[in-house]
Amino acid sequence: MPKFGFFSHYKWLDVHLPKFLDDCKVRGGWEWNGGIIVAHGDKFYGYRTDFEKIGLHFAHGVAIGLLTYCHPYSKECRETDHGWIAPVDWICANKDRFLPMLPPVDDTDQQFMI
Repeated sequence: MPKFGFFSHYKWLDVHLPKFLDDCKVRGGWEWNGGIIVAHGDKFYGYRTDFEKIGLHFAHGVAIGLLTYCHPYSKECRETDHGWIAPVDWICANKDRFLPMLPPVDDTDQQFMI
């Protein structure tokens, strides 16, 4: 019998974010930033439509967006030396920069369903 449920970007991030942070050379890596999914993983729902418009899977958008809370990328977004840069604008502008570092998302993979 097939299983039904909803894809959880939280579960996907739990599996893939540690390597992504390391690959992006985030200061402290997963060891320092392990709570970031719980702390900020819900803050990107308002950007879902923006992500869809540019063909960015929501889980990928959240992964890239979480970089905005981590050094050195936090200096490129929000309050920068050159003023405010909205997170959604930074995420969309940096899609091609970071997407190659992320694995594909399979919305039907049972390990990521709730």
